[in-house]
Amino acid sequence: MDSKNAPEELFVLSNESGEEMSFHFLDLILHEEREYLVLLPAEGPYTDQVVILRREREADGSESYGDVEDPKTLRTVYELFRSRAGDRFIFTD
Repeated sequence: MDSKNAPEELFVLSNESGEEMSFHFLDLILHEEREYLVLLPAEGPYTDQVVILRREREADGSESYGDVEDPKTLRTVYELFRSRAGDRFIFTD
């Protein structure tokens, strides 16, 4: 995926080991009453591949993010993103 206009908002996440990773926030997709973030790595070897994470809201109001394990859900969310962002990005898949 190539960006016609570079995304501006950076999103920093920490993994289980405490390592921070920076992503460009591309979109928030609502699908089947769940929220999914579409992110683009800000650096590293995969800066042309989106990352989709499920957003969970905790009882205390905080948020956590997890992998989307169901391939069908992952594909559906990706297709929703493509339909919404087709004018901003060039998709190569």
